[in-house]
Amino acid sequence: MKLSNKSILLMILCLSARRAAAFTSHTPKFTRTFQLKSTAETTELEQKVAKLFSKEKGSPRLRFAPSPTGSLHVGGARTALYNWLLAQQAKLDNEGKIAGKPPGFVLRVEDTDVARSTKESEASVMADLKWLGLNWEEGPDMESDCAPYRQSERMNTGMYETIAEYLIEQDKAYKCFCTPEELEELKAIQEREGASTRSAGPWRNASPEQVEQALAEGKPYTVRFKTPDGSRVIIEDAVRGTVAWDASGTIGDFILLRSSGMPVYNFCVAVDDANMGISTVIRAEEHLTNTLRQVLILDALGAPRPQYAHCSLILGQDKQKLSKRHGATSCTQFKDEGYLPD
Repeated sequence: MKLSNKSILLMILCLSARRAAAFTSHTPKFTRTFQLKSTAETTELEQKVAKLFSKEKGSPRLRFAPSPTGSLHVGGARTALYNWLLAQQAKLDNEGKIAGKPPGFVLRVEDTDVARSTKESEASVMADLKWLGLNWEEGPDMESDCAPYRQSERMNTGMYETIAEYLIEQDKAYKCFCTPEELEELKAIQEREGASTRSAGPWRNASPEQVEQALAEGKPYTVRFKTPDGSRVIIEDAVRGTVAWDASGTIGDFILLRSSGMPVYNFCVAVDDANMGISTVIRAEEHLTNTLRQVLILDALGAPRPQYAHCSLILGQDKQKLSKRHGATSCTQFKDEGYLPD
């Protein structure tokens, strides 16, 4: 699609509500599926995790989750618009019909990239969304059941560590004490033997005694997800149709918590979507590869998968992803040039 520099924002932001409404038939009523055994059979950790995913039923809920590392790009504005439009339709269709958390548009700030995230960028993105009239029912500037809405603040609650511990307890994750040098050596051996370099390391099936000894020695560790052997993940994308991955052959055992204790992006996103009751995720196609890890985590937690819709990227006249070399790309730039939000 060829677009002139100055027509991009207006074309995006004047998209018909019917386009976003096309996703409605794919939007399921959100139902929590985390099931506990009887109280006598559950551990304290299981009960903690159950509280994070305890609401049994809710309404269609959409979210826009920008990283505050710069201004709001027109591609991000389009994503926000699609989510906002579908949330407004859900509010009209479900008003007074569904108990529990109401339908709505959630703004979540994904600021785990501490080196690049800034409060100035966050304020700029929020100001641009308000300028566009894309107001949210829940977000970092208000109190609500799912607060806080900044991932950096959510980390301080211990939520991600609790869920990582739960996955370890359920034998769906493990502590990996491999050093970077040992991982490189393992990769070299696998390459020489013609084995998949995605294979798990020696700590995947370590005994409790081995783990306790490593902990007693003060060895640093990461927490890795135990990707099921031979697993295949299939989703029905509202835009792209059936998408499938060979999970164990594609990604192997991926990291959930770094050795510093910092949760990685995909772990945070999966946990937050489940905890906030997000029923539909509309985002750019560049996030499609993230879906595999997020779905594996959700399935391991027994949490429902959202309906996914991965939209095509916005391209410049040279058919490359729209960037600064094409001219104005941020809402702020268009606003400064005199464009109106509508």
